[in-house]
Amino acid sequence: IDEIDKTMDHLQKTKDNLLSSVNNLRLANNKADDLTIKKLTKGNATMSAKFAELKDSDATKTLGL
Repeated sequence: IDEIDKTMDHLQKTKDNLLSSVNNLRLANNKADDLTIKKLTKGNATMSAKFAELKDSDATKTLGL
């Protein structure tokens, strides 16, 4: 009976840890869903310049220049 009680306690702890992990993964996924390129590059002068170059490059291609 003691072994069964120990096993049940161990399984309950495992269940609690898994539920906590699921919650942490859900929160991380929600944060990842909220990320955008704009948010990731805000305040980053290098990335802002690179995107500006791409935008200018695309505009030039569109105009056939």
